[in-house]
Parts: sequence; structure tokens; C-alpha cells
Amino acid sequence: MILKDLYDLTENMLLAAGVETHKFDTDCLFEDILNADKVTMTLHGDREVPENEADKLMSAAEKRCCGKPLQYILGRWEFFGRPFYVGEGVLIPRPDTEVLAEKVLEHFKSQGNFSPEICDLCSGTGCIAVTLKKELPKATVHAVELSSEAMPYLIKNIRLNEADIKIIKGDVTDSLLIENFADQNDIGEYRKIDAVVSNPPYLTDKEMGELSKEVKCEPELALRGGADGLKFYRIIACLWREILKDGGLIAFEIGWEQGEAVRDILEKSGYENVSVHKDYAGNDRVVMGTKKSGRVRATS
Repeated sequence: MILKDLYDLTENMLLAAGVETHKFDTDCLFEDILNADKVTMTLHGDREVPENEADKLMSAAEKRCCGKPLQYILGRWEFFGRPFYVGEGVLIPRPDTEVLAEKVLEHFKSQGNFSPEICDLCSGTGCIAVTLKKELPKATVHAVELSSEAMPYLIKNIRLNEADIKIIKGDVTDSLLIENFADQNDIGEYRKIDAVVSNPPYLTDKEMGELSKEVKCEPELALRGGADGLKFYRIIACLWREILKDGGLIAFEIGWEQGEAVRDILEKSGYENVSVHKDYAGNDRVVMGTKKSGRVRATS
């Protein structure tokens, strides 16, 4: 079969299966598997495709038709202009999350602080941690992840992008985890850091029951945020405040309807200068605040 006919067959398969991004997905599969970009298609569309390569392309297309995410099929995805390995067991990096990285970078660059110590909670692929480290080379970055399925991707992506990041395996809701920041010179106290950043699980139980078949392929551990989707915001805002410097930054990705709820959680947990920022589609996507000085008792 010639290249052009195989392209048309693939696109029509995806279209018939209800894949809304059928043309984009076809382009990605052809470029990845056949090394055939749009220029190749235009100049060499009548080239015969070897049977083994056509079979490989068809196998990938069938997986996409069955609902497997394109990113898992390709095995890599881009975030902030850098490649990241992805696959079953790890959350796929999304453009919306780039807004979180951008806002954190803006915060430190506006302060003239190019060597902050940052903790990225629920790190997954490590896309946030790696981005912050690469954009702020003098920063000290910690990546915290619980999932044994996600951990290999985190490690591989740190190596792939040659980023010097400290990995901590554990549950971000476990108070014992912050012992990693114990002050060796002052028993009972913690070393204070400049920022806690997180894209935590934030889908509600109702939303979990309404997921598309593609998103259902992603790990529930990285998606489910409790009955109202706010479980991790409440815990992180309180627990991880302990290791933040006065004036230290806390920054979250949120669901598009959670802006005011997360703002309220931060303000009641001892943070000020709380702001909500929108994503590229105009939806609330990031909430940030800074730790008030002194000890603040969280209110309900």
C-alpha cells in the first residue's frame, strides 16, 4: 500500500471510531512510526510502505480506536518544549499544567531568586520538577511520588532531561514524609524551603464516574481527589506549610471549577496574597499564595 492510501485508511479508521482529533493523531502516528511528516506526505505520498511497517502502523491505530491514549502509544510526550516518557501507570503531561510551571517561574524571576529550594508533590512524570530545574538551573528541586508504577517514568525523565533532582518516595498526606526536611542542627525543627508546588489528584467522585475512555486509562491514584476533589489541597496546605519559609510560595493546579474553593482553603490555612490564574482556554487553573509569617492556626 502506498503512503497516501495508508494515511487515508488510518484517518478514516480513527474518524469512524469517534476519535475527535483523528487528523492530529494520524499525523503523530505517521511521523513517529513511519518517520513521515507532512512534507514527506506531500512529496512522497506514492511511496510504497513495507508490509511490516504498515502492520505496525495499523496495530497502533487499532489501539487508538479502542481508546488507548495517543501519548501511551507513542511512549513520549512534550511538556514545556522537552520530551517525557509516558505510559500506563503515569499521568500524561498536559498543556494546562504548563501554566503552573510558568507562574512559579514568574514568581521567582520577579523576586530575583534564581536558586530557590522547591518541592514538587505528586510529581508523576516529573514534568513540573524537571521544568523548574531546567529553567532555574541553580534551584534545588525535590520530586515526591508515591506510585511504584509512576516512579520508573520519573527516574527515566530526570535522566532523559539531565536534571539534578532529588527523589522522595512517599505519600504527600503522610506527616512522616516531611521528616526528610528535618533540620540536622536543630532537633524538632525543619529546614525551611522556598516553595511547595503540586498538581495533585483533584477529580470529584462524580467526575471519576464520567471520565472518557481515554482518561480512564490513566491511573486513578493520580486523578481521584476525594468526594469533592479537594482532599489533597486541604492536607497539603496544612501539612507542608510546616517546611515553608515565611513568605514561601504554595502553588497548585486545580480543576476549572475549584478556584474559589482552593483560594478559601489557602486563606484559612495561613496563606496570604492568594491569587487564581487562568489557563489558555480561559478557565481557572492555578491557585498561588504565600505563607504568612509566624504560627497561624488553620480555621475550618
